[in-house]
Amino acid sequence: MQAIQVELSLPANSVLNNTYKIKEVLATSKLSFVYIAENINERNQIIIKEFFPNDIALRDLDNKTVVNRLPSTKQKFEDLKAIFLNEALILQQINHPNIVKYMDHFEENESIYIVMEYYEGNLLDQYLKDYPINNRDHLYTGVFLPVIDALSYLHKKGILHRDIKPTNIMIDLEGKPYLLDFGSAIFYKNDNDYQIFTSPGYSPLEQYSNISEQGVYTDIYSLAATFYYSLTDIIPLDSSQRIIEDKIVNVRKYNAKASIILSRTIMWGLAVQSKKRCSSLKYLELVVTIENTANRLKSYFERCRSKLLSK
Repeated sequence: MQAIQVELSLPANSVLNNTYKIKEVLATSKLSFVYIAENINERNQIIIKEFFPNDIALRDLDNKTVVNRLPSTKQKFEDLKAIFLNEALILQQINHPNIVKYMDHFEENESIYIVMEYYEGNLLDQYLKDYPINNRDHLYTGVFLPVIDALSYLHKKGILHRDIKPTNIMIDLEGKPYLLDFGSAIFYKNDNDYQIFTSPGYSPLEQYSNISEQGVYTDIYSLAATFYYSLTDIIPLDSSQRIIEDKIVNVRKYNAKASIILSRTIMWGLAVQSKKRCSSLKYLELVVTIENTANRLKSYFERCRSKLLSK
């Protein structure tokens, strides 16, 4: 991953919790900065995510302390801070080989910091650029089955991720995927007041409301949208634009290599109305497994045919 420069980020070499030295900014969002840092005791690289709501926050004169800009946004600042802390508490309860590994969290500089394991690699949207659309069969077992397994694990714990998209899936140098960014995650069985977090093209309609029911089908929509992008290089038409007239284009128009059953399953997962949407990750897992097996058999017979013709 390539580091970026941001004016309001912590200065390089800043030390946090007497343990972590900031090296460079890796990413930024409306709610946070993400840094590559070093554990000065163990000398290993880690990732630190800092609470910093860019629209309403500033650095104090020490260039470290995070302060709210205006009295009118004080409550919003505190609410967002509580959401950020919730991400740390959720990550603390998760242990799965395809989910970013939590290491620590602490409060300092009037902010909150989440420490996670460092992975060398690329986000899925960048990773896909190395493979033409007709050469992505490895995604079935290499990326999507592990991500489906990670989501099944979360759902069994009562957690919805609510922000699955190509920029929240990391592929390491060995091709192993990791689900990132739990800033939108909730314990959906206990939480009735949903915060509105949306990602254009990847969020289902129910995430545009704080009172609509959300469930496993909510993550399935985002997963299907990510699958759609991975097979087409096209971000699906946003759910909010599909209410009156649904003009979303079938996967096979962009990628004829995708089977009819796979493309129909992806489109089923992208149904605007949650009651008409695929609601089982098991079904999606089965379809992806069948697609992978069919492609392997097809490749095998094509190789056999080529050998016979070459004789």
